[in-house]
Amino acid sequence: MTKTGILGGTFDPIHRGHIECALKVKEEFGLDRVIILPSGNPPHKFAKPVTAGATRLKLAEIAVRGLDGITVSDVEVRRNGYTYAADSLAELKEKDPSAGFFYILGEDTASGIAGWKDVGKLKDYCGFILVRRDTGSGGSFEKALEALKSIGADTLVSNVSVRQVSSTKIREALANGIMPDPELMDPEVSKYILEKGLYKGGRMTEEEIIEDLRSVLPPKRFIHSLGVAEEAVRLAEKFGADKDKARLAGLLHDCAKSVAVTQLRWIGMTVGDFSPDPAAGFSTRVLHGPLGAIVAKSRYGVTDDEVLSAISKHTTGDKQMSLLDRIVFIADYTEKNRCGGFFEEVRRLADDEGLLPAVSFACGETIKIILKRGESIDVRTVYTRNMAIYDMGNTDGAN
Repeated sequence: MTKTGILGGTFDPIHRGHIECALKVKEEFGLDRVIILPSGNPPHKFAKPVTAGATRLKLAEIAVRGLDGITVSDVEVRRNGYTYAADSLAELKEKDPSAGFFYILGEDTASGIAGWKDVGKLKDYCGFILVRRDTGSGGSFEKALEALKSIGADTLVSNVSVRQVSSTKIREALANGIMPDPELMDPEVSKYILEKGLYKGGRMTEEEIIEDLRSVLPPKRFIHSLGVAEEAVRLAEKFGADKDKARLAGLLHDCAKSVAVTQLRWIGMTVGDFSPDPAAGFSTRVLHGPLGAIVAKSRYGVTDDEVLSAISKHTTGDKQMSLLDRIVFIADYTEKNRCGGFFEEVRRLADDEGLLPAVSFACGETIKIILKRGESIDVRTVYTRNMAIYDMGNTDGAN
């Protein structure tokens, strides 16, 4: 049986601390190899900027060159959607049924293992090696060990101590064009990063946003997002709004569509932070709008308040909506991939009579559909319909 260690993480970017951990654990437990496993889209970092998986994979491959028994796997990076350790171990086990796998965990990560997806299956695929972090925090190692025991995991305790290396400080240095200390990061990795202009910070480029959305959204939702961006530009041209802002808001309007209620705790929020009626529960159909504004700012670097407002209000609208808010709200209904009589009527109203009649009709029909289903109506949808009706009576209805 081949004894194989698995060291997972975002590795954003990979540094000496990661490599040191892999080498020390390999030697201590006589492992035949250690696989560095860069995460694809870790669900707990949905609201943080994460460098493209292919880039992090390349950096890891550079970092392990010439190291005996240390390899890199693309199992998670090539998978779309959120990636989970249980799925990755299942795939690795299928590829190499005779291997004995040991998932290497630091005490900080191990403490929260009970909340991992399919942790019961994960412990059936592998044992665990718990590594002590050189943090000086009292009791954290014991808590981590207890967490592993609580899920019935077979656990080996490492006696090595791995130093802490701050990825944040490394990224700050790279953002300023400074080569990190060779003791902290392989110079070849640093050189590649600086040559490619990585870790510059700031807002993602449109190309980077599109590639990131492609990796986190289901294919149909990704195509829909491209369609909304295109339609928002068309409507912006028709009604005199900023086309660049319309396109950006359209691209990112559904960036939080796949977020689950369990992920909210990772950004310190609850349903009540997004819904005027927390008792109604969490509905991605509605709450992904205001949550999307948070993700657009924190993950994609968007700081334009108009764009963030349009993303936030696109699901329900609001009592007060700017021209851009209305455009993105309607573009969600009228993009070219939307088919059916309801969508055709919203499209006709927007083109022939203006945005306000389209908003009024869309909200009114949505209320009817929700009532027919016996579901709760978000009060903001009612406010939006009433606002549109009122404004139509006081304007020409164009906007």
